[in-house]
Amino acid sequence: MRCQLVLSLSACVALLDVTRSTRLAAQQTGMVSGTVLAVEAGAPLAGASVVLVGTARTVLTNAQGQYRLSAPPGTHTVRARLIGYEAAEQRVTVAAGQTATADFKLAATPLSLNEVVVVGARTSRTAVETPVPVDVISTQEIADNGQTEVNQILATLAPSFNASHQTIGDGSDHINPASLRGLGPDQVLVLVNGKRRHSSALVHVNGTFGRGTVGVDLNAIPAAAIERIEVLRDGAAAQYGSDAIAGVINVVLKQQAEHLDLTTTAGTTAGGKSVWDIGSAHDGDQIRSEVDYGFKVGDRGFFNVAGEYLNRDATSRAAPYSNNDIFPGVTTQAGTDSALRVNGLTRQDFTIRLGQAAATEGMAFYNTVVPLSENAEFYSFGGLSHRNGVAAGFYRLPSQEARVVPQLYPFGFLPEIRTNLDDASASAGVRGGLNGWDVDFSVTHGTNALHYFVEHSNNASMGTASPTTFDAGRLVFGQTVGNLDVVRPLDIRGALRSLSFVAGGEFRREEYRIDAGDEASWQLGNGGSRPGIDFDTTSAGKPKESGAQVFPGFQPSNVLDRSRNSVSVYAGLESQVSQRFLVDVGGRLESYSDFGRTFNWKVASRFEVAPRVAVRGAASTGFRAPSLAQAWFNSVSNQFIIGAGGALILNRVLTSNNESGVTRAFGVPALREETSRNYSLGLTVQPTPNWSFTADAYRITIDGRIVISSQFRAGTDPVGTVVARILTPFQRLGVNAAQFFTNAVDTRTLGLDLVATHSRTLAGGTLTLSGSANFTKTEVQRVNIPQAMADTFTSGNLAAVSNLLLNREDRNRLEDALPRQKGSVTARYARGRLSGLARATYYGPVSFHEMSSPNNDETFGAKTLFDLDLGYQLSGGVRLAVGGSNIFNTFPDQQTKAFNISGGRFIYSRRVTQFGMNGGFYYARVAVTL
Repeated sequence: MRCQLVLSLSACVALLDVTRSTRLAAQQTGMVSGTVLAVEAGAPLAGASVVLVGTARTVLTNAQGQYRLSAPPGTHTVRARLIGYEAAEQRVTVAAGQTATADFKLAATPLSLNEVVVVGARTSRTAVETPVPVDVISTQEIADNGQTEVNQILATLAPSFNASHQTIGDGSDHINPASLRGLGPDQVLVLVNGKRRHSSALVHVNGTFGRGTVGVDLNAIPAAAIERIEVLRDGAAAQYGSDAIAGVINVVLKQQAEHLDLTTTAGTTAGGKSVWDIGSAHDGDQIRSEVDYGFKVGDRGFFNVAGEYLNRDATSRAAPYSNNDIFPGVTTQAGTDSALRVNGLTRQDFTIRLGQAAATEGMAFYNTVVPLSENAEFYSFGGLSHRNGVAAGFYRLPSQEARVVPQLYPFGFLPEIRTNLDDASASAGVRGGLNGWDVDFSVTHGTNALHYFVEHSNNASMGTASPTTFDAGRLVFGQTVGNLDVVRPLDIRGALRSLSFVAGGEFRREEYRIDAGDEASWQLGNGGSRPGIDFDTTSAGKPKESGAQVFPGFQPSNVLDRSRNSVSVYAGLESQVSQRFLVDVGGRLESYSDFGRTFNWKVASRFEVAPRVAVRGAASTGFRAPSLAQAWFNSVSNQFIIGAGGALILNRVLTSNNESGVTRAFGVPALREETSRNYSLGLTVQPTPNWSFTADAYRITIDGRIVISSQFRAGTDPVGTVVARILTPFQRLGVNAAQFFTNAVDTRTLGLDLVATHSRTLAGGTLTLSGSANFTKTEVQRVNIPQAMADTFTSGNLAAVSNLLLNREDRNRLEDALPRQKGSVTARYARGRLSGLARATYYGPVSFHEMSSPNNDETFGAKTLFDLDLGYQLSGGVRLAVGGSNIFNTFPDQQTKAFNISGGRFIYSRRVTQFGMNGGFYYARVAVTL
């Protein structure tokens, strides 16, 4: 709190200083002004971007096509561009206190690759000019998409990005683990308007992709608020700091003014598709309503606000339960079928819910700029979101007497995890020109909180005294960031076309908290004056399982409140050596209060070898700091593995934090940062204004990659004996396994990205074609056994210890859980009031490797999904559209190994997924602009 107050006061002081300095600065700088018109009709072009090359200074034209841009004295290149027009530039000489004029006339072209991007460089450049690859996903592409959440929109439009809804993964059912270039959810940095976005409070600890990581919840940002999404596909830790190993995703918010947009989308899935006739004709109904409104503030300012409501029903693709262990004492099929008939039940009543979770979400975001003077402005943006999600676990059968209170649930129960996700963020700053410097000072704060509730469940150890609804506790993460960024063009007197010095600093404070659940959610027995004694027992006299079934609550021993600080400085030179050659170099020094400091560097270059043909490349080092959740998360949870005959075996798993005595007893050292080296080499070709090709190859090595270990289980073998000894204090809670976070893995990722775009006029309309593909392969190069762990298990087999650090299934999650090939081809045609979009997306095969035996491995073949969107513009600003995602209702291959199907329930794998298991989604959309 003290840190946040200091930063807030600093922002106020900076705002006052900038305001007092604007008059003096205006005398020491000059101005460039003019108009931007269309060549064809001479009409003014509103919203055109005018850039002072070699600086961060850019401005948009007003409704009359006019602009004013501050500039330090000297000779500069001014460039104007607008989507749908060819860029133009002029050289102007600016004198202190004087105004130079630069008027532009832009020729129309259907190609839309000339948008200025925020990521990839500190000075303003377009996506095709950057020395590293940047994808730009426009408002139009976001709107013409059947997906209703940002994660899934990105997964559809960016082949190098993957994200699917998880199932039976506790909190991971509600916060999708996502991947850029085949790496982990926490190895991509997310920005909003160029400012660091806070991560989720959730650490993925169950059996999903991204296990052991903490990512950013992109679905907490309403799509209605987004102007475009920039995806920087290259390591950028030297520019932006921790997490930017795979790249950077920058969400740019809308800044429209003086109109109101209303959109409603309603849709449903086609339902299950299997050899079983299960479920209704459809499920997964969704309705999303969006509103976006903006108004002007002065001549150059604006205020934009967007809101969104989403209601998404659950889907289920599970088959009926086929085993004969449903009722106590009944073990034959005939006996089980008879008991079902007598009670008016079917096997479907005892299955699971296999598919996406239900969710109800409300979100609102704002974005504003207020001019302070000709060369300074105040800006702010942020938002709130609330999501109520419902997901299910495994069915608790009436035969499982250790888990079920028969007086409460005579036929067992399907427990549900209800999560309340609350997210809030705000950023404020001032930027402008000051004595020849482009200065940007900002403070950004964000929080994410995940509150667990368990419903339709029981604490079996409490017997009939057990409640059926539990508060299981809460995870909270908060982040406050202060940034100062400066850019100054240097006077090189003709030696170079332009040279800019960039520098800055950042202070970041992070806080992580675990709040306990209510006593009934975790306790053994009734507690009170005799905790741990007054509990229900099974017929064998053993205590029934403690805590809420499906998700035992966080205990008082799990409660913590931890924080850390980091301070960093960076500097670099961005040089346009000539019209054809640019070089960027930079370095960043960052110091963390909990593990020390790190220095990282980057060199990037682009050379135009022929007109409109360029090669580009980059080399950099990077790092990712261990998250506070990875360092401090601790819990006791129920996790199931599949045993003989598909039976589920419960493990009561202790996740001990990195500082605990248990973790130290296993020989696990303190966490340190992941370190990486990133190399890329690319080719860009733009033979005509309406054709563009890019190809970029990359190699990323990561040392000390942080993973959550596989489970160390107590047993009678040499390793299990040591585990049992260490876990002795937890036997009362039934704990028989432990896991922890450690820098255990070195990986190498090789890949290639291809992008092609073409636009042209056709039959009185505009046709835009785009194709893109990603080929990536991640391999585990080494599993590092800490020396202290080797010493702890000297009587055991160290090869077995290595397999416990990273077993076959956990290695599979790093190497094969995502498609190694993904590509899409999209065609969009617009003529008059009509428009249509067709897309085909190819997903390569994925493999599942069972943790203990290759006999249960499976490979699921490649699939191609087809999307369609058809729209018609009515009068009065009303637009209607119908369409579908995965219109042919394609599903992943079904599992074939009985072991993995687990009692017939798992038609599709929940461990690895290419695109989820919902099948087709069909929708109608109404958009109104007022």
